[in-house]
Amino acid sequence: MHIFRSAALALAAIAGIAGASSPAAAQATRTWVSGVGDDLNPCSRTAPCKTFAGAISKTAASGEINCLDPGGFGTVTITKSLAIVCDGIGGSVLASGTNGIVVNAGPTDKVLLSGLDIHGGGTGLNGVRVLRAESVVIRNSIIQAFSTPGSRGISVEGPAAVTVAGTAIVNNTTGLSGQVISAGDNLLAGNGSDGQFASTKASQ
Repeated sequence: MHIFRSAALALAAIAGIAGASSPAAAQATRTWVSGVGDDLNPCSRTAPCKTFAGAISKTAASGEINCLDPGGFGTVTITKSLAIVCDGIGGSVLASGTNGIVVNAGPTDKVLLSGLDIHGGGTGLNGVRVLRAESVVIRNSIIQAFSTPGSRGISVEGPAAVTVAGTAIVNNTTGLSGQVISAGDNLLAGNGSDGQFASTKASQ
């Protein structure tokens, strides 16, 4: 009887350890969002999540979130190396009354945002707000309608090399704030004030 009880306790302990480690094990290098997804899903291609915020917790550091189909995928705060790539799909972020995407990552973390339509709805605060990272690249995107007093399309407020390419920054109170590098083919238009790119480099 003692032997069976000891064996049962040992199995329970092993199960407990496995359960405790399961959240980390559940993180994937690539995850997916869909307009008809569910954040209770594992964010796989066949069972996608609904929002970027739902997917980010299931995406490993240096991983990538992709869009399966057009949709509004919500605001998100990025705290690690991550790529969000929705080129040709129509990945939208509606940020009425708040920030679209906040980057507050580690000093060696790298972030890529590609193929996004970040829309302030006329009341948003900042399209992309960068507080900290090693580098942030924004490409092939639209950042628009952050048009309340003090709002900005891109706001760089902390240490990070922020590079923008192929992106329209339009109809905001201020287009750019802080140190932003242009890698070419960007549009600043319809902003109360555009701000300016700190420097320009050749596209890569």
